[in-house]
Amino acid sequence: MRGVIYACLGGAFLTLQGAANAAIGSSIGSWQAAALTQGTGFVAAFMIVWLLRDKSYKQLNKVKPVYLFGGAFAAFILFSNITAFHINGAALTVSAVLISQIAVTVMLEKSGIFGAYSLRLGTKQWAGLGLMGIGILCLA
Repeated sequence: MRGVIYACLGGAFLTLQGAANAAIGSSIGSWQAAALTQGTGFVAAFMIVWLLRDKSYKQLNKVKPVYLFGGAFAAFILFSNITAFHINGAALTVSAVLISQIAVTVMLEKSGIFGAYSLRLGTKQWAGLGLMGIGILCLA
């Protein structure tokens, strides 16, 4: 249950961040807003690690180098979201992001990339994904 709560919090904060970034991007530009957001995010995460006295960062050498690009992905995530918010508005952007996340997650789980388990999708699951896609088209 804790995982679901964290996922809901993450979704809520992602939406709030997208709206704030779009407002920042209107003033200073999308890439600049992405840089500012990543910078403040780094500071906030660093402060939390420091306050919790978490020393697990010392295990960084055990992380596969390819996974270290996750932070770089965030720059493109932020730029894409900021730009989409300006073009599409909040509802369509968030809906499209969710569908995209689900589609990529399904592909990752089906292929086993990044150690994800192999997912089996039945007719109901494919129908659900299709209906979500149709929902996006209805919002556009």
